[in-house]
Amino acid sequence: MDRRFVAEEWKALTVSDQVMRCNTMAQEAIKLANDAPPNLAEGYLFLAEQWLRLGMEIGRQDSSVSVNA
Repeated sequence: MDRRFVAEEWKALTVSDQVMRCNTMAQEAIKLANDAPPNLAEGYLFLAEQWLRLGMEIGRQDSSVSVNA
């Protein structure tokens, strides 16, 4: 997965793909937190939580999208 974040590309994704990317970004942040010193782990976990919340909000736009991570 290309991890660049380009707004125009994001807007072109389907709702389902946006949710999937949010979940992927959350999973990657959790992986980073697991290997980070405590002062950084907290930040990575915060980012993971925010990606998951964003994915859930985006998924609410389309009831056919599964928002589970």
